[in-house]
Amino acid sequence: MDSEKLLESLENRDLTPITDETKERLRENGWPEEIIENLTSEEEVEIYEKAGLKPMEINGKWCLVRTDIDYDQKDELGRTNLERMEQGLAPLDKNGKPIELHHVGQSSDAPLAQLTQKEHRGDGNDAILHDKAIESEIARPNFNQERKEHWKAMAEAVKEQQANNDV
Repeated sequence: MDSEKLLESLENRDLTPITDETKERLRENGWPEEIIENLTSEEEVEIYEKAGLKPMEINGKWCLVRTDIDYDQKDELGRTNLERMEQGLAPLDKNGKPIELHHVGQSSDAPLAQLTQKEHRGDGNDAILHDKAIESEIARPNFNQERKEHWKAMAEAVKEQQANNDV
């Protein structure tokens, strides 16, 4: 989306364009350019920061990942969150709801953010994260596969991290 259309979209949704100061603060906190260049508003950044998301490369793609997933939490079938992820399923939040993936910047090649349903679509966040005036670029069948691959790769990263912590 060109910058003129982006500004118009943000104004129509009463959002504040991301400032250079915020971009610099994010850089100082280790956020890569691949994520920063896809951010559009101060309100969007606030959602990710309130969720405590941290940048991490998963499956060759930068993502904003949760730091509060309980990998031992079990679902109704007795599978742990780690086992769910190994199967390509989203882990569950503390309320038993699947973690959702959001394309930062709303394009299919954009970085992903791991959000709870409430963070993604509740409390007015849906309008902040999704411009309903434009058609989504996300191809759902492709995204379903990307979602499975993301969670499997995340499971591998978690197991590797756990193995390194056991040393």
